[in-house]
Amino acid sequence: MTGFAAPAARAQGEEASIWAELAQGDLEAMRDLLAENHPGPVDPENSRYGEWLREGFAEASRRAEAAGSLADYERALRYFVNGFRDGHIGLGLAYQPRVYSWPRFLVRRASGGEANIVFHSRIDAIPEGAELESCDGQTVDTLLAERIDPYYFNADIPHTRSRNVPRLFTLDPGDEDRQFRQCAFRIDGETRTIDLEWSRLSARTRTDLFAQIRSDRPKLGIRESGDMVFVGLPSFVQTGSGARAMQSLIDEIAARRDELRGRTVVFDVRGNGGGNSAWGVGVAQALFGAEWVSRINGSFDNSVDWRVSESNIAHLEWVIETVRNDGLEEAAEFFGEARDLMVAAQARGDALARAPATGVAPAGPPPPNPITGRVYFLTDSRCGSACLDFADLMLRLPAVTHIGLPTFADAVYIDNATAPLPSGLARFSYSLKVCRNRVRANNEFYTPEILWPGGPMTDAAITVWIGELALEC
Repeated sequence: MTGFAAPAARAQGEEASIWAELAQGDLEAMRDLLAENHPGPVDPENSRYGEWLREGFAEASRRAEAAGSLADYERALRYFVNGFRDGHIGLGLAYQPRVYSWPRFLVRRASGGEANIVFHSRIDAIPEGAELESCDGQTVDTLLAERIDPYYFNADIPHTRSRNVPRLFTLDPGDEDRQFRQCAFRIDGETRTIDLEWSRLSARTRTDLFAQIRSDRPKLGIRESGDMVFVGLPSFVQTGSGARAMQSLIDEIAARRDELRGRTVVFDVRGNGGGNSAWGVGVAQALFGAEWVSRINGSFDNSVDWRVSESNIAHLEWVIETVRNDGLEEAAEFFGEARDLMVAAQARGDALARAPATGVAPAGPPPPNPITGRVYFLTDSRCGSACLDFADLMLRLPAVTHIGLPTFADAVYIDNATAPLPSGLARFSYSLKVCRNRVRANNEFYTPEILWPGGPMTDAAITVWIGELALEC
């Protein structure tokens, strides 16, 4: 275990209580941070946040009281966090087990189906491709509902549930009582029940195996294959040297604009969990031009309410300095206006500060379509936050076809700050503002016009697939 060790001075009989104490202390800190700084608890348009802040906290506290291990500590906190159904409320752990336990095989949900397929096995009797039917008499869906869903699954985004199947088969230290004794598989047309033996699995090997069922993340920059140009956008979290690399990419697209408009261009956001939405605006402007981007963005009602607190004002001061150092002066002005609205609202004693819509509705007919080639917008289910803001824009620009997998989804609460929790085991992330009339509803996701046919979304596989799509058009 890295980053934390339970106090050695405690007797073994007292060890369980330290996890209960740590879990309870961190739960109280998360509750207080949300109550003081998040718009949800004071949002007149959403009573659910306040209800879960009370009811979810009460249930999480009961779970914390029974915590006897680090894994129990984590589950108590994740239960509280997950219940908000908000991807912007996050728990970032400062530790990772060095070793897990596993039954020497892993299972994933088959693309586009309900079957659970063995994708890695070190057991001769369980070949890769075998279909898992049950473990200890329970189906995978039943096991997910009991062991995984309360901590990791947002039911508003149903297609993301399948990504959690492998978690059933890699257990944290202290979770030995969750080891399955036997599992039933469909192999060569017949059901076989196999007794399991659990062994150690290093954290690095676990990471490598889990990566096999995720899509690749593209490298930031341009990759060419024949007439296809892939614009890799793995993240919009770009500061310092990353900001310079992102700006260099935008400059390259703009310099090659006339050429690229006649080719097949793929905006590849696999793995992009968000960051600063200003980068997505810059990328779109580089190819489509400022007039088209301004027209689309101007049609959005981007009115928001910022939660007023001393901590949030201080956080915006830091954001202003950060984005200005990265050369995003327009973003710095935006956050400066938000800070000023907060300060004024604080002086009035208001809990929320309204930032009205700033967009200008487009007048007259749209400009001519500048694209003579094809533009594809390639997503996987990790596209969230600022990546979804980019999707809002891209999918309303001319000649753009959405391909790949359905995106992730966001609650209407965005723009995050983070704070360390008292135990030192984790950091907690929460939002500062709520969107009032966003073009996407709460936890609404985008489904591609052309769906990925299945299998890992590797660079090589998508290159072949999109090449075939381009030929069909």
